[in-house]
Amino acid sequence: MAEAHQAVAFQFTVTPDGIDLRLSHEALRQIYLSGLHSWKKKFIRFKNGIITGVYPASPSSWLIVVVGVMTTMYAKIDPSLGIIAKINRTLETANCMSSQTKNVVSGVLFGTGLWVALIVTMRYSLKVLLSYHG
Repeated sequence: MAEAHQAVAFQFTVTPDGIDLRLSHEALRQIYLSGLHSWKKKFIRFKNGIITGVYPASPSSWLIVVVGVMTTMYAKIDPSLGIIAKINRTLETANCMSSQTKNVVSGVLFGTGLWVALIVTMRYSLKVLLSYHG
């Protein structure tokens, strides 16, 4: 019975004088640590889901592709053959961004689309190569 009383985080009793509240700080600490551990596991599961979702590539390769696209944009070379300009024109309907912000957003969107296309191409290539039965 003593163990059961120690497992309870808080107890309260209503008396004619008011409410008597007893807190077990160690039990509350263990509840906090359990919640913290649970959130850490959820974050790790989320991170692993992203890493396995983009398997042939890595999340850092996204940064390399986007930086490459932005570098060529600022070097006045159009790597997209006009697609970035179309994205920029589409973003002009929203008047909440400056022209510099629209250029950056359109470059990031094109870079992300290029990265996803590369991932799909690599996945399909791996699937074709690994399904050979000869």
